[in-house]
Amino acid sequence: MPGLLCLIALLPPPAAPADAPAEGARPSLAEVVEGTLAAAGQLVRADALRGEAAAVRQQAGAFTAADPGLRLKGVTDQFNADAGAYALEALVELPLWLPGQRRARLELARALGVRADALAGLLRWEVTGAVRDAVWEVALAKVQADQARTAYAAAEALQAVVAKRYAAGELARLDLLTAEQETLARAAELTTADADLARAEAAYATLTGRTELPLPPEPGGNAATADAPAPLLPEHHPLLVAANAALGRARAERDRVASERRGHPILSLGGVRVRDDPRLDGDNTVQVEVSIPFGLRSHAAPALAASEREVTDQLAELHRLRRAAEGELVEAVLGRRGAAAALAVAEARARLAADALAVAERGFELGETDLSERLLAERRAREAQLDLALRRAEQGQALARVNQALGILPE
Repeated sequence: MPGLLCLIALLPPPAAPADAPAEGARPSLAEVVEGTLAAAGQLVRADALRGEAAAVRQQAGAFTAADPGLRLKGVTDQFNADAGAYALEALVELPLWLPGQRRARLELARALGVRADALAGLLRWEVTGAVRDAVWEVALAKVQADQARTAYAAAEALQAVVAKRYAAGELARLDLLTAEQETLARAAELTTADADLARAEAAYATLTGRTELPLPPEPGGNAATADAPAPLLPEHHPLLVAANAALGRARAERDRVASERRGHPILSLGGVRVRDDPRLDGDNTVQVEVSIPFGLRSHAAPALAASEREVTDQLAELHRLRRAAEGELVEAVLGRRGAAAALAVAEARARLAADALAVAERGFELGETDLSERLLAERRAREAQLDLALRRAEQGQALARVNQALGILPE
């Protein structure tokens, strides 16, 4: 049966079992990401920022710049002359907005809202990266398990042939023992590959709460961008959007601190009742007071310096994240090009190994080569086929990494 074992070794992975979910029932990558993100409970951080933005906006729309207060004052001569004289004073204190303060708080509320949306996008991007890694870990482990299963089947078939020829007296017992050892070695590889696949599937299930893998997730339309000579990091990258939003929030806070460095003037409205003689009725008067803070620069300097430092820190963080993201993009693009080159080499290697195996099989059947040469050719063909299958799977993994580095989210 010339070429039979070579054909077995090059067969595609076996089809999914009958009880496997149909492809139409499998979720998309976007659905898996959304489910994982919801289960992680991280979006509450963005909701908290939106709540803070709403609170600042509500504060900016208030009539007073701070909480109003009630000031009461009483004066009596009961403990000295006891002539019945007294004075009662009641004032309502109303902190007033200075020009620009209300606008600064509204801008801070807007910046907080932008940061909340950016944080939600950043969290979705981070979860997408984790899901992509988990999906391709399972895919690569499945390729290795399928190839190990195919190799084990080929070893069993070869062992059956050797056993038949041994029984016919054509081969020595040593050849039969060698074939049996080869089958056991392939069985050990299959056990290891199945264990690796089970671990990858368990990690994916733990992360996503699902057992079924998503449909082929990566859009092929990004290949032109990914293969560009010098790919540029898009400005809408979630990492940069979040960093810019944090910088915008720091600048808005700095402007708020600068607008409020003088404090708030206080308008006091109330009345005073004074009685100097118990034989006379008391006099009622209306009282208006205005308290204007000086706003000394020395007292506002620490808060202003702290807000300026925060702006500087966020600007430096933006530059750091941009450099890191650009480096990851270059690495991903180079990795994809390297994967394409490795695939071409693997295809050529697999063809040569398959031809060599076919020659070795024919020679073994005709008695021109011994079993060791036959096993060596099969091992090389098996390794070449496994390498080819992995290189093919890595094309999708490489594209997924480029898409992740470009900040592209599944839709």
